[in-house]
Amino acid sequence: MVAFTEELVDAPVGKIQLWRGGSGPQLVYLHSAGGENVNPALEQLAESFEVLVPIFPGFAESEGIEEIDGMEDAVFHLLDLWEILGLDAPPILGLSLGGWLALELATRYPERVSKMVLVNPVGLHLDEAPIAEMFGRTPGELADMLFADQSYPLAAAMHEMDAFAGDVGKETEIPLEFVLPMWKALGATARLGWDPYLHNPKLRGRLRRITAPTLIVAGAQDGLVPLVYAETFAAEIPGARLEVIEGAAHWLPFEKPDELSALVQAFLA
Repeated sequence: MVAFTEELVDAPVGKIQLWRGGSGPQLVYLHSAGGENVNPALEQLAESFEVLVPIFPGFAESEGIEEIDGMEDAVFHLLDLWEILGLDAPPILGLSLGGWLALELATRYPERVSKMVLVNPVGLHLDEAPIAEMFGRTPGELADMLFADQSYPLAAAMHEMDAFAGDVGKETEIPLEFVLPMWKALGATARLGWDPYLHNPKLRGRLRRITAPTLIVAGAQDGLVPLVYAETFAAEIPGARLEVIEGAAHWLPFEKPDELSALVQAFLA
């Protein structure tokens, strides 16, 4: 697998953590509310692309969340990053919250996005199928929503955190480098998606402005975002296509990296 390297770049909001791996055409990955940096799908894509993973303010080591009051600020932050990294109109792969960020950029500045692959994106609210509540959940409850296979190592670790239940004398195997940053990430996510919850009421009416070819990828067993959201995005973004992957939930890049990597490579070819 291609190794990713970490660097800090200076942005107007402060220091931004950036992960970079691979070589070839550039691909920008916008992460989910989990704040993940490198996932198995990105490791595969780095065999064909130079994958850039900017960590959003407030997540991991990136500074400046106090400068972000909503999606308008978030979009201008992305534009600043594009300039800092020398990007004109890169293709974007966005998971969940990252997909929403990509959509907000593509509706406002369509010329700054060449193609988009959006995996289980949020950003809309549908009365008939509200997005599940993620704030205030236990790690095990989050795992139930994020993973179709609860034996996946990270899902199992999240359930183990529930079993741990604060008993400091109990021995347990928990990958803290994955799980603990999730709590910080949820706080940063609340800055963007607390009220209204994980959506922009104006976004749906702006989807018609998107000019970038768009692929929507949905996990058939997503316990956080109902499938109808992916179907709605695919129907209302001009020319968009939908792919549904069985045996995958919200964190599809972890559970089905082979399938997602193949879809992305074919779409961007």
